[in-house]
Parts: sequence; C-alpha cells; structure tokens
Amino acid sequence: MRLYNVLFICTANICRTPMAEYYLKHLVTQDSLEARIAVSSAGTWAIDGHPAAPNSLEVCREHGLNASSHRSRMVHASIMNNADLVLCMSTQHKADLAGVFPHLADKIFTLREYQAPHPQSLSIADPYGMAIEAYRETFRIISREVARVYPFIKKAASINS
Repeated sequence: MRLYNVLFICTANICRTPMAEYYLKHLVTQDSLEARIAVSSAGTWAIDGHPAAPNSLEVCREHGLNASSHRSRMVHASIMNNADLVLCMSTQHKADLAGVFPHLADKIFTLREYQAPHPQSLSIADPYGMAIEAYRETFRIISREVARVYPFIKKAASINS
C-alpha cells in the first residue's frame, strides 16, 4: 500500500507549518492511519535544521501536540515530486511553487482554498515575531482548516491505496 503524502508549505517552516503538520499527524494517529497517510512540511525560504519557533512549540503543547522534534527544511524537487497534496499557507507560496514546479500545479493549493467553494480568505497570516496570542489565533485558524480538509485527505488516501 502506497502512502498518501500531504505536504504543508510556508516561508521558513518554523511557525505555521509545524502547527499544521503536527495537528494533522495527531488526527491521522487518532484514526490509526499512519500506514496510509504521511504528513510533512517545508518552507520556500527555510534554512535546514532549525527547530519550530518557541511560540509555535508552546501553542502546540497547549493542544497536546509535541512538535519538539520538528526541524525546518527547504522545499526542493524531490519533496514536491513525492507529495500527493501540497497545502500552502499563502497565495504567494502557492504562486512561487507553481512557478518553479508548473508540472505539479494541479496538486498545489492554499490550505484555505482546498475543497472550499468560497473561502473567506486564501492566506493564513504569519505570526513570526508576534506575541503568543497571535500564534494562538493562527493555530485556531490552522486547526479548523486542517480538520475541515481531513475527510478529503482520508478519502484521497483510500482511493490512492
């Protein structure tokens, strides 16, 4: 059985995407689908090897998620080619990836637009450098959106296997 690979993309891969990655991993683990769905993240301007931002780690902890093993990584061709679904935090990330990987454009979406007929906003603001409350609000948005798209991911994973 082939894993269905979900890739989250933001800028530095230290604030938004660790929250999204570890929240989706939590949902996948709750449903015992680790053998069907793989979740990872990367950044369009990431420096490899950095831990998640302290406030991202704290907000994850507040929600029972342990993202302490997270290390940032720069997105590159093999990561993109391996992904079945690429969920970006902003329209700029989506445009950047579609420009570099035009042959993969059909699997690149913003998290907010994926399977949403009329999203109120397409991007999720970066809380980098802000107070922890901004990170909490970002987590609220990300967790709501990840929970919304999760049934579609499960369905795609079952078709993909």
